[in-house]
Amino acid sequence: MNNLEEMKSLIKQLNEASTAYYKYDKPIMSDKDYDALYDRLEQLEKGTSIIMVNSPTQKVQGEILEGLTKVKHSKPMLSANKTKDINEVKRFVGNQLCVEMWKLDGLTIVIRYENGLYKQAITRGGGDTGEDVTHTIRHCINLPLKLRTDVNIEVRGECVISWENFDKINETLEEPYSHPRNLAAGSVRQLDSNVAKERYLEFIAFELVQDNNIEKLDTDVSLGWLSDLGFQVTEREFVQNGVANVEDVDLKFNPINYKYPVDGTIYKYEFYDYGESLGTTVHHPLNMIARKWKDDTYETTLVDIEWNTSRTGLINPVAIFSPVDLGGAITTRATLHNISYMEDLQLGIGDTITVYRANMVIPKVDDNLTKSNTFKIPDKCPECGSDIEVKNDNGSKFLYCTNPNCKAKLISRLTHFVSKYAMNIDGMSEATIEKFVELGWLNELVDIYNLKQHRNKMITLDGFGVKSGDKLLAAIEESKHVKLENFIYSLSIPLIGKTASKTISKYCKGDTINFYRLINEDFDFTNLDDFGGTMHESIANWFRNNYEIYRSLATIMNFVIEDKANNNTQNSKSLDGMTFVITGSVNRYKNREELKADIESRNGKVAGSVSKSTSYLINNDNTSTSGKNKKAQELGIKIITEDEFLEMIK
Repeated sequence: MNNLEEMKSLIKQLNEASTAYYKYDKPIMSDKDYDALYDRLEQLEKGTSIIMVNSPTQKVQGEILEGLTKVKHSKPMLSANKTKDINEVKRFVGNQLCVEMWKLDGLTIVIRYENGLYKQAITRGGGDTGEDVTHTIRHCINLPLKLRTDVNIEVRGECVISWENFDKINETLEEPYSHPRNLAAGSVRQLDSNVAKERYLEFIAFELVQDNNIEKLDTDVSLGWLSDLGFQVTEREFVQNGVANVEDVDLKFNPINYKYPVDGTIYKYEFYDYGESLGTTVHHPLNMIARKWKDDTYETTLVDIEWNTSRTGLINPVAIFSPVDLGGAITTRATLHNISYMEDLQLGIGDTITVYRANMVIPKVDDNLTKSNTFKIPDKCPECGSDIEVKNDNGSKFLYCTNPNCKAKLISRLTHFVSKYAMNIDGMSEATIEKFVELGWLNELVDIYNLKQHRNKMITLDGFGVKSGDKLLAAIEESKHVKLENFIYSLSIPLIGKTASKTISKYCKGDTINFYRLINEDFDFTNLDDFGGTMHESIANWFRNNYEIYRSLATIMNFVIEDKANNNTQNSKSLDGMTFVITGSVNRYKNREELKADIESRNGKVAGSVSKSTSYLINNDNTSTSGKNKKAQELGIKIITEDEFLEMIK
């Protein structure tokens, strides 16, 4: 294993260990083993001068923009000429040595580095000009922030989400995303980069932009050089007629088992000078060609169009057709995406349509052979029967339910409201919420606090009894004792997540009266750190339309103002400039996350391992022989208990 591969392996192990330790309280390795791996990673980073964005030695902060800035490309990003005919590929290859590589299906990005440091990321856009997405691309989990050498280069590649991570994201959603390509593209173009941090984005390099600043390198050589610098590069194979048959090499590119979404392969001449000598057309360069797979299509009959209301209120159309075998899978359904997509197909019930499995994976409607154009948009929400409206988003028309109390929306808001980082009502599962909604017990958020009226019926339900019912009601009562930051987060205000809620709470000193004043005095939230105009408008709009929801909930809460945890009060101590490491079990806090939040609320930092920069190691067992304790002792770092920490912050 070379140094770069070892670094990537170490990063993966350490991040998995941190998630298990801090998020789930289930360590998967000892402190000693963690520290040994961490120290080895630091050693490799110093030795190679390469630093990856997802390294536990780094912490890349999110940022929020008010809009994406247009940026002109240094060299036009032309499209590749495309074909589905393997014979045309053979003619292109001729007697030249070519490189065949994956045509990844994501969002094409060009990244600029100055003196070996990550500088800027730009979307392809129209080819001449793209959008600055530096803030989101910096969260690609495999992106090098610092290269091995101090070079000024531009690298083109594809921002993608692997099928494995795509499935991981969809597991948590009732309304899953349709394709990793769309999710990757949407994540990159978010104004709030904190969204991108949760999407497992990856950057796969496929081209070095060669100009007068660097030596001209042939295709495979340039990709090898990028790999040495720290990039993950696209997989590739040499191909040449008469040496390695085009079709034989092509068999190695099987999308069925490939980890990333792809829609074909690219053939590019290996020798740089030869490729450049061919020039370009207005549309595409002549040194490459893309072969897109020819999807086998099958005729079937459209028997229905089903409309499903998602939790955001978006009403999704789904084609229901007579069963058809798509490459070994009997299929009867395919998404129709939106109204514009349906209009282009001119659909109608009974039409003869052709369907296929896009990229051999996703069922799609390819064409409509009869084009009756008789489909009808529902005039009411299929979930709640309320009025609907058509909205135009980036040139496509989508259908939305206008009822703020639509059951699909209600269940989503309720599920978020009771979640861990909101009101944290233990035992209030999504299935339980759906059951209570069906019974008519929950019609708005505040109804959760009236469930005690239904106790006698609740304890007779399947899955409930006296003990479980009373335990749930007790958890609901306990949730009334809540911090302002958790309460704000629970309200599902668009764009206001955990970090933004904490920022607002900190400004209000955790006091709901101060928050009440803000929202009633037209406070400009852009005065807060990392708040832009879009977030300000979102808060203002939410309270204009939902003030009664806030008031009904706020009046029954017992807001917890922890003087000891408030670094803005006279009786509280700031931890600015201090770094803490937490290990072992906790007694005075609910969990390590709560202790971590307390430290961070006072401007302190929490690290995953002990180093020279650590101020204190918090461990209730200060005689422990754990790796963190030993390292703290070796470095002369003081080990304190929770009680000693609480004394410190009085």
